[in-house]
Amino acid sequence: QWYQRRVVITAGRPVDNKAEEIGTPVLTNYISNNQFTEIWQIYGDWINLVTRVSIDKPYIEVEWVVGPLPSDHGREVILRYQTSLSTNHKFYTDSNGREMLQRRLNKLQEDEVTEPVSGNYYPVTTRAVLLDEQTGMQLTVLTDRAQGGASLAEGQVELMVHRRTLEDDNRGVDEALDDELVVKGRHWLYYSRFDSMKENRVLGQEMFYKPTVAIGIDENPEQPSQSYSDSAVENEYINVATIINVDYSGDVFTYLMRLENIIPKMEGGEPITVDLGRVFKGKTLVEFEEKGLAGDRPIENVVDDMSKYTMYDEGNMITLQPLQIRTFFTTYKPSSGETGVADRIKKVICTYFLEC
Repeated sequence: QWYQRRVVITAGRPVDNKAEEIGTPVLTNYISNNQFTEIWQIYGDWINLVTRVSIDKPYIEVEWVVGPLPSDHGREVILRYQTSLSTNHKFYTDSNGREMLQRRLNKLQEDEVTEPVSGNYYPVTTRAVLLDEQTGMQLTVLTDRAQGGASLAEGQVELMVHRRTLEDDNRGVDEALDDELVVKGRHWLYYSRFDSMKENRVLGQEMFYKPTVAIGIDENPEQPSQSYSDSAVENEYINVATIINVDYSGDVFTYLMRLENIIPKMEGGEPITVDLGRVFKGKTLVEFEEKGLAGDRPIENVVDDMSKYTMYDEGNMITLQPLQIRTFFTTYKPSSGETGVADRIKKVICTYFLEC
């Protein structure tokens, strides 16, 4: 359900914490076939909502478009989900997409509750979770971007999706958050048992790391290139967090490659082994060097005990412990056909963008 809070800045903070229900949709449309069911709802001039259930997806997708917000007064727009779960005034948020942290209502204001709303808001980078410890069931709300979230009542979670203020809040920016911005986003609602966090993590990766559109030369649209190999690791819990082509000399490609084991040990995470020699199809691994997390210094300058750090590695096979991230500079020799394409791309870049 949609709600809004009126924002009036006094002494540098909002003074009205009451959330008003935005109301019922003025237009509703229903679409259903053998693949999915959608409910389209329009709330006035500045909120559109689509709720989608697909037969091949384990979650409910909520897609929203909000804005531009009216300028009659400042307001915060929230999307609130109410459940029958018994949460004991607790919910959980992720810590920058990694560990889950418990958040208890008014925990930071036990002596005196002076901020009943803002004092209970927390950053939600990828997910917020409502957990019923009695039944062992949970609702996970997966987000496509960082948002503020709170659980202000039993079995309830809300996420702020838009905000407009007409006055500066005296927090250093020295300007009001006053614009005609329209925002579009998605939430995935995943109802499951509490011991299904591995599947939860995989869905979070699918939501947060959306496909990237790439531009190629002389590609057949019906047969797109398959650069990455699925034989490097037979495990869906490995995340290729970063692959950046940092150098092409004409003979070899050099990449900055960052790999992550996405499952914490407390959620059943186990060591995962990756074969760096089989990450790319058609490329032969020439050499690799591990760096610190930022990729700016050798790993030997970061880790004290290298023998213990690499005790599970063997040749091109490297092992990532639960929730571990490792960064490598890897050099590959490309196939002859790929070398030609790379030379042509380099020629275009040098002609129009850089002096090579």
